Amino acid sequence: MSKTTSHVSGSEQSGVSRMENEGGPSAARRSRDAEREDELAALGIACIQTTTFEWGGYRYTNAHDAIAAAKRAVSS
Repeated sequence: MSKTTSHVSGSEQSGVSRMENEGGPSAARRSRDAEREDELAALGIACIQTTTFEWGGYRYTNAHDAIAAAKRAVSS
């Protein structure tokens, strides 16, 4: 039987650490996220994304309202 070993140099290890510190999620965070997703699913909770329309510094969840506000501003 042959035994293989891999060796990671110190510079490679520090490069991995730098990458994790530059915005990539850590393994612990991925684990918490997975646990949260499992808990939500077990409880029958769904994540729903909504579209938000922004005009004139205001935010609208309804396109009709955003259009109406913009038209009122143009006509005044």
